[in-house]
Amino acid sequence: MLFLTISSLLMTLTSSRDTWTAQLSQNLCLTRDSHVMAASRTLANSGFHKDLTTNLELGTIPSVFLIENTTSNFYMDIDQIKEGLFLGYPPVFPDGTIDVEQPADDSPWHLVGVLCQTHHVTLPVHHRYQPAGNEPYRSVCLPFPRVFIPAVTPDSHPNLEAGIVSIETEGGCRVLRAPCGVKSQPECGYVEVEVSGKTEVCSTIPAGLISDLPVVYIFYHSSD
Repeated sequence: MLFLTISSLLMTLTSSRDTWTAQLSQNLCLTRDSHVMAASRTLANSGFHKDLTTNLELGTIPSVFLIENTTSNFYMDIDQIKEGLFLGYPPVFPDGTIDVEQPADDSPWHLVGVLCQTHHVTLPVHHRYQPAGNEPYRSVCLPFPRVFIPAVTPDSHPNLEAGIVSIETEGGCRVLRAPCGVKSQPECGYVEVEVSGKTEVCSTIPAGLISDLPVVYIFYHSSD
């Protein structure tokens, strides 16, 4: 029974969240009280495998929902995060299947929803291989995520949809519909919050040199 419960829980994290792009393109509601949240980010470790840490000053806010844009230069291994769910990784909700093998010049960017219930959240992220160029190293960056705080929850609104519609009608804007917890359902209502100190985080990684391509070609074919 425990195995079935855990399996069912993990399967919810693979649910496609292909509505992120559609929702972010709408006129989303901002917090009414002009709340400004302070935050900072770091990208640690050397090489292609990084720890992305976000520090948030939540105060009395119980949780926040982030929408991360991985760009084409990074990816999140959703299976890795699922396996680490019970070790402290937060629940994540990708916009679709993420191909971890694609190089940067072939990969699309992805939006990943992240439910943060603590002030300190770390996620593993990975560099994609860069195309060959004229420089041996390349700097690539992750933008700061968009940050949302809960406005409609099961505790405040027994009827979640009615609560969301009420805020949207009163404010003339749209509320972000996103998971309340680890499972993809039910969906709570979130409003966007202004964040101070939001900057992109960057990392320098090796990239192939165009001048080395003839050598690689000769070596590859001589090994046939």
